[in-house]
Amino acid sequence: MFTDPSLHSSRRAAGGSRHAPLLGAIALCSLAACGASEKTAIADSPAATAAAASSDPAPPVVTITAQNYSYSAPDTIASGMVTLRLVNKGPELHHVQLFRIAAGRSIADVEMGMKMAKAESPPPPWLEPVAGPNSPAPGGEQSLTEELTPGNYAIVCMIPSTDGVMHATKGMVKGLTVIPSTGPRVMAPSADVKVVMSDYAWDVSPAITAGKHVIQIENNAAQPHEMFIIQLAPGKNVNDFLQWFGAQQGPPPATPMGGISAMPKGAVGYVSVNLPPGEYALMCFLPDAKDGKPHLAHGMVKPFTIS
Repeated sequence: MFTDPSLHSSRRAAGGSRHAPLLGAIALCSLAACGASEKTAIADSPAATAAAASSDPAPPVVTITAQNYSYSAPDTIASGMVTLRLVNKGPELHHVQLFRIAAGRSIADVEMGMKMAKAESPPPPWLEPVAGPNSPAPGGEQSLTEELTPGNYAIVCMIPSTDGVMHATKGMVKGLTVIPSTGPRVMAPSADVKVVMSDYAWDVSPAITAGKHVIQIENNAAQPHEMFIIQLAPGKNVNDFLQWFGAQQGPPPATPMGGISAMPKGAVGYVSVNLPPGEYALMCFLPDAKDGKPHLAHGMVKPFTIS
């Protein structure tokens, strides 16, 4: 087991955020403002609709329910293409950051390390980041389809509360075993938007429009990145958000809309979204491997308008 401060920093090398007031405030604001509903069925997602319209079998859906501060999810799933559906029933912001646990380590090692974790240190080398659904607003949900290989994983929430304590330190860790699949191979969903991440930008094609989409996300950068979608409040723009981000005073001028959590170089995932008209931005809060600054400070912010 490890006792070094190696697992805090939600968005340090993979996962949550150093900026506890930011995410905590967004979560509290979203409770009052966004009115997201947890009743949206995965069958209504673009990925499920596209699969139903084709002859290919749809990826199995694994529901992960987040509370304060625990997950409810299956203990074992089959390998291959799978849709991870995060349902946030807690009053705070939560996401899913998967870690693949190296041989010789266990979920007990992860739990012990999380309890003793302190800020500003990356995960140990025996934890390999794997993408998960990024944070929807409290009461909402986000789904991500990706291919998982057999092995032992940890489901972790690296987001801190407003008290600065990471949710994983409060016990928000769950083991997941992926066993070899015995069924037919399931293909990836058909995407209508493609996002390619680099250091420090996104290439989005075609432009995102209102309604349901399946977004294929690839990380072609040299280091991990996330895609966190925010919808800006009426009359606000990205500069307003960045100014608020610097001071973090008052309510945030944005609502979280999900996305994909930290994914390593070369990874591919498919995110289902349903976005109404408005002003939006894609952001990456992960600290940079060289200077520790959030990637958005390096310009990894992409505003866009849905009319």
